[in-house]
Amino acid sequence: MKHSISSLEKTALALCMFGALIAVILPSVITEQVQPFVQMILKWTGSSFFLLVNFLLFAIIILAISPLGSRKVGGEQAVVEYSNFGWFAMLFAAGMGSGLVFWGVAEPALHSLDPPLKQSLYPDRLASSLALTLVNWGAHAWALYAVFALVLGGLTQYSGKSGDICAPVLTALGNQIDKSAKFTVSFVVKLIAVIAIFFGVVGTIANSTLLISKGVEIELGVTSRLLVGSLIVCLLAVIYSLSVKFGLRRGVQSLSIFNVVLAFALLTWLLTVVPIAPIIKIALDGTGYYLQLLATGTWQFDSQLKTPDWATHWTYNYYFWWLAWGPFVGVFLAKISQGRKVWQFILAVVCIPTLVTIIWFAAFSGAAIEWDRLNQAGILVAIKQDYSQGLFVFFNQLDWQGTVFIWASLLLLLIFVATSADSAILVIRELVGSEQNNRVTLYAWCLALFICSFALLLLQDEPLNRSVAILGALPFLLIFLLQLVGFLKEFIRDICD
Repeated sequence: MKHSISSLEKTALALCMFGALIAVILPSVITEQVQPFVQMILKWTGSSFFLLVNFLLFAIIILAISPLGSRKVGGEQAVVEYSNFGWFAMLFAAGMGSGLVFWGVAEPALHSLDPPLKQSLYPDRLASSLALTLVNWGAHAWALYAVFALVLGGLTQYSGKSGDICAPVLTALGNQIDKSAKFTVSFVVKLIAVIAIFFGVVGTIANSTLLISKGVEIELGVTSRLLVGSLIVCLLAVIYSLSVKFGLRRGVQSLSIFNVVLAFALLTWLLTVVPIAPIIKIALDGTGYYLQLLATGTWQFDSQLKTPDWATHWTYNYYFWWLAWGPFVGVFLAKISQGRKVWQFILAVVCIPTLVTIIWFAAFSGAAIEWDRLNQAGILVAIKQDYSQGLFVFFNQLDWQGTVFIWASLLLLLIFVATSADSAILVIRELVGSEQNNRVTLYAWCLALFICSFALLLLQDEPLNRSVAILGALPFLLIFLLQLVGFLKEFIRDICD
């Protein structure tokens, strides 16, 4: 049986394949042109976008406690499709599970060596390093995901169907465009969203492959990181290709539940092995500084830093990465959250993951820093030299249990990346209108992800991976602003009626 391929899918696939081939054939274009361009844009727009996300965080908290918090995602007739645990597992795995494994030890420890926050304002080095890490990974990031999902969640009678990425943009433009122009706008919006999703996930796959390769290299003594990385990229491609073939319930949900259970088992076991008191202290002190930053510091973020340019390479970089993931995570969350009340949705998408993030970073980084202090184990020195090895240098101090931790972490990272990739492919195919039983386009998207990820693997450049990940987010920023305007217009019209 023959399947038709839409012009949107053909265009999107061609552009993504073209980007992948450029990365393979002309890698200097990526390193010499793309990376400096992305950093320049971040320097110009980073602080303004950061303030917008800051505002959105407080806006959705107000929404949750307002009478509007009782509305349902997907409309009042929507019904819940997934169990609470299955739902939470999917949203967490798709959102940023792989990043927590990658940076769990490294980021707070790295910041503690040379704290970016002014010590006159935040004198405790460990607490300030955790607080700053939480600014990058905590409530702001999850709030951005939540806003994407709520904008696409069909909350008003004037919204499009749940998950329709174009409806709020068309609402924002109103009667200023005719039917033909609306078709063109929808085409462009979906195309830019697909590109943002594709390159956002590619950067994550490439980054995670670097960490997995480092772990295998340290644990098995393998000298060829390129060979190991190539095998890992191939294995990832097989996993997410099979998962997406099985679909949302049998594929994505099953992998997500497995990984969340494994993550919490790993965290619980670690807390029984290392001293718990330092972890509790850094968690409480770091949370205190984090709340201080949320209340006052993030509104004037540059003034909190020793060097304001630091934010361009870290915080603003992360936030545009979350923006790149926004279309995919937003559509995905809107799809799996049908029937949930808005206040429940915000609690599950913003508050609970932020709490888990605090515990995760405090446990892993706090345990590693304290172990290094007590045993002079060289963990911080290793992180300063190459932050991708911090997790494994720390676990290697824990005898046989450390070996178990290393392989469990590698498996955890592998599955987290696979669940992000398969979720992204499902959303991409939905956006481009691909027929669900068309295996040709399914494997074409999987192949495109593989080629581009492999090209970045050859370059072995973690900051470059981040730049590629946020490349597609830059044009999507305008679409996101239009979506917010359209969403507000829909809400005001609905309330007035």
